[in-house]
Amino acid sequence: MHRVSIVSHSAALILLLALLPANADSAYTLRDEDERIQLGIDLIYNLRFDEADAHFAAVISAEPDNPLGYFFRAMVTWWRVLIDLDDRSHDEAFYAQLARCVEVCDQTLAEDPLNFDAILFKGGAIGFRGRLRGDREQYLQAARDGLRSLPLLEKSSQLEPHNRDILFGQGIYNYFADVMPQRHAIIRPVMAFLPDGDRHRGLDQLREVAEHGRYARAEAAYFLAQIYRIFERDDRAALPYLQSLYAQYPDNALFHRYAARNLIEVGRWSEGCALYQSYVDRSRKEHTGYHVHGRIEALYYLGRYAFFKRRFDESKPHLRAADALLKNTDRERDLAYGALANLYLGMLADLSGDPTEAKQRYARVLSLPAHSDSHDRAKRYIKTPYSANKP
Repeated sequence: MHRVSIVSHSAALILLLALLPANADSAYTLRDEDERIQLGIDLIYNLRFDEADAHFAAVISAEPDNPLGYFFRAMVTWWRVLIDLDDRSHDEAFYAQLARCVEVCDQTLAEDPLNFDAILFKGGAIGFRGRLRGDREQYLQAARDGLRSLPLLEKSSQLEPHNRDILFGQGIYNYFADVMPQRHAIIRPVMAFLPDGDRHRGLDQLREVAEHGRYARAEAAYFLAQIYRIFERDDRAALPYLQSLYAQYPDNALFHRYAARNLIEVGRWSEGCALYQSYVDRSRKEHTGYHVHGRIEALYYLGRYAFFKRRFDESKPHLRAADALLKNTDRERDLAYGALANLYLGMLADLSGDPTEAKQRYARVLSLPAHSDSHDRAKRYIKTPYSANKP
């Protein structure tokens, strides 16, 4: 049920650029500790979008020639996109903000070709544009953006050779330049023009940033968690990063949901379901980022856990609530959870001796897209009612 963007990761090799030092001559700088900028970054990660927008609008107003404010204003919009990638309503605003950032960078570079800020944030804007294009399955355009951003990453590394945070961009590149061409032939022609990657070196670099970076620690931890879960198939290695991120940013719905899911994936159902229950509560209260799609996922796992614990009266309301929410969505992932929820509702009806309800639920499963063995099991239970003594 994970939708993984192919080129979004390889094209995101510049993601660090959101978090690197800016020009020391500027009043707003990330070269050294700057609590004002860190405050804005924290507002973004905690999904306090209106406050973050206002924060970076003030930076732009104070220094209209500084690309930093424009870039981070775009990052606010990026997180509006990221919390629900299937929602494309923020895409155009994001692209427009990135374009404005590049424009400001180009104006500076016309006068000073080695201006660190302009190189840094132009590369970052192009890299993020490529990342979203990858998420939108525009793989060649995303790869071309990656091709354009790589020299900027290298140049910024030359200007700041001892900055550990720069290892983030290098680590992302090294990992995905090695892994992605093996998986997806469509990007191989573009990658032929780029340096070879190194999977193991990339992981080492990301771990270094996650542990010792200044501004890129959270992004490195997030990428490591996703890499371990999705590409390395190592859920246990991913878990500490997600737990740390959620502890640091407890209002981040994405970190919240991924931490809950990862706990389930490693078999820690009780802890995972406790997080899922709080996710449901926040979703019902319409907290930022806690959307109905995540609530369907959470309700399904809550219902499934209660079923396995034989708390059938507790399981049924969760599963019914998940199914009821399908009227608000036609997304594939949501429908998959809905199919599984109805399968368990049919099994519950069989256990309670209600064959009419059971058959209705199994018919509902068959009306939804197949996921895993949901259709096979529904057909089997229609013929032979489910028993707790058999699968």
